[in-house]
Amino acid sequence: MRAQIDRIHAFRAALQNAAAEQRVPATHGEGIFAPSVREVYDMNYVRAEHAAPAEELIADAERLMEDYFHKRVILERANERTATGFRGRGWTVVPHLIMAHTREPDRHADTSMVREVSFEELTSARREVTVGEPWGDDEISKLLDDAKQLIMRAVPTRFFAAFTDGEIAAYCEVRSDGTVAQIEDVNTLERFRGRGLGRAVVQAALDEAHRTNEIVYLEALADDWPRELYTKLGFDIVGERHFNTLFPHPLTRLRVRTPRLELRVGTATELRELGRVAMAGIHDPGVMPFEFPWTDDVSEESVLDFHRGQLREFTPEKWDLGLAVFYRGRPIGIQSIGAERFAVTRRVSTGSWLGKDWQGQGLGTEMRAAVLQLAFGGLGAEVAVSGAIDGNPQSLGVSRKLGYEVVGSHTVSPRGVPVEHTDIELRRENFRPPVPVELVALEPLLPLFGAA
Repeated sequence: MRAQIDRIHAFRAALQNAAAEQRVPATHGEGIFAPSVREVYDMNYVRAEHAAPAEELIADAERLMEDYFHKRVILERANERTATGFRGRGWTVVPHLIMAHTREPDRHADTSMVREVSFEELTSARREVTVGEPWGDDEISKLLDDAKQLIMRAVPTRFFAAFTDGEIAAYCEVRSDGTVAQIEDVNTLERFRGRGLGRAVVQAALDEAHRTNEIVYLEALADDWPRELYTKLGFDIVGERHFNTLFPHPLTRLRVRTPRLELRVGTATELRELGRVAMAGIHDPGVMPFEFPWTDDVSEESVLDFHRGQLREFTPEKWDLGLAVFYRGRPIGIQSIGAERFAVTRRVSTGSWLGKDWQGQGLGTEMRAAVLQLAFGGLGAEVAVSGAIDGNPQSLGVSRKLGYEVVGSHTVSPRGVPVEHTDIELRRENFRPPVPVELVALEPLLPLFGAA
């Protein structure tokens, strides 16, 4: 058995290495990354072949994965003490059982409805499975397809599907180097479940894999029902891996897009870059356009800490969300939106800043329009309020373009000297988006805003 599991580990490591777009040394292993599909957790993680203290593995992940929303460490040889350390620090530990085919199945399933198919033939069925998940949508489906292409380029991969009335009802794949084969990505479409099609498609893949491979294995979640099916098919547990994951805040899924911009939560790396943008200049140093003079002492760390704090403190009763504004792939500023008791008031406030190199190009108007569409069209707000300090005509100019009205003023003292602050508001019925705005992945997030 030892030789068998060693060969499985070697096969998997070779596949991981070949599919990676980046490999970065870590203290206790190696970072395996595919930035082109950075939101696919299974393609972006720190790999540790042997157990180490959880805090040291976490330090590796935090250092190497600053530009990722999630953090993941895969421990290739499970260790319960390490798992306990991860759990104690708020990480989720999911055991994956490595199951090798070692004996005949309890019965041989009918596989007459199964045939080999191309990946292209599977895309519609794969999409149906993905969007049927609570976390699934079209963008994630596309990302998973792109990730699969990386796997296919790394190792010969064949696909098998069970058909019902001409439709693909279940499918799986076989990855093989000619001596070791892995059966993976076993799925039955929900509307075809309960007909034994999952068993049939795995049986067909298993029969085909055994024709040219000495070892055939698959992986199963320790507490999931397919484990029982695989045991009946003749698979036995030969090893265990642990997937240790710190999942990101749900709001990292949100995207707000205009023709030129994308607004979303920033990663740690992106927030540090925004700190550098702010340090390079937002306004004339002699004039303070913000109620709180944060630009007088801005740093990478202050920007990072502020926005991390917003996510930590986000509740439906009181929330503030600073969305990083990306232009041509670079973060150039922040567009914020906030509310208290939004479910009752349906009232939001907004604020923003833009690096000086990107001012005067209409981007300020576009980013404000984007967040207003999020407020009115996405969250169901009735009123948006904002304002500007004397000496900040650019902000008032943007507001006028978008239909805001002056409703009053009050005095603020950002640097200890009183200045007038003009108060403005925009009502839902008066908002006309000047650019198309796309809201992505908002619906499942509505309860977080008190907008469900």
